[in-house]
Amino acid sequence: MFPVIFYGNLCCAIVSAKWSLELGYSQLRQMLIFAASLLLGPIVLANLYIYIVREAAKHGDKGAEWFWPKRKLPEQPTGH
Repeated sequence: MFPVIFYGNLCCAIVSAKWSLELGYSQLRQMLIFAASLLLGPIVLANLYIYIVREAAKHGDKGAEWFWPKRKLPEQPTGH
């Protein structure tokens, strides 16, 4: 039972550290979030997810644009 919980929390900790990097947190705060996620994995991950969604909503992003922003294509030259 313990290895299952440990590996689950380890996965949550890795994802939490990555999301905190995307949110622009300092390295110290990222390490603290990683350590907290090792103990309380899904709870910390859920809090970061809610924060990411709220930040994206502030900027007016919709749906999948939260994680995959639209890419602007370069201007196509016109052959006049």
